[in-house]
Amino acid sequence: MKVLAEGNKDYVYNGRFTGPVQLEMIVEAAVPTEPDVARVHCEHGAVTHWHSHPGGQILVLQSGVGRVGNGEGAHGGLLPGTTVETPAGEPHWHGADDGGDAVWLAFTFGVTDWTDDNPLESS
Repeated sequence: MKVLAEGNKDYVYNGRFTGPVQLEMIVEAAVPTEPDVARVHCEHGAVTHWHSHPGGQILVLQSGVGRVGNGEGAHGGLLPGTTVETPAGEPHWHGADDGGDAVWLAFTFGVTDWTDDNPLESS
């Protein structure tokens, strides 16, 4: 058993978010079939660029007000406790709702496939 007060906050994803975001890596997967577990702190309405995961992703909103989107549209005003499941390979984005902050707990399966596309420029 390990008790982790907080994760590694040294991860930086320059250019992959629309604003300030801190990725706190809690657990790195030992093998590709296990998830990475991270807390994603999105500030001032920041969201990720479009991306996908070969094994999918589960997001649980811990605090703030969140928003997410995929090819079918966007959902804002998400409140703590909301869980979002993205299937393997589905392009999507997520972050904080306009003008606020959000903290997501992310369970990510496989290496993230990022694009340079900002979802806020296309909505």
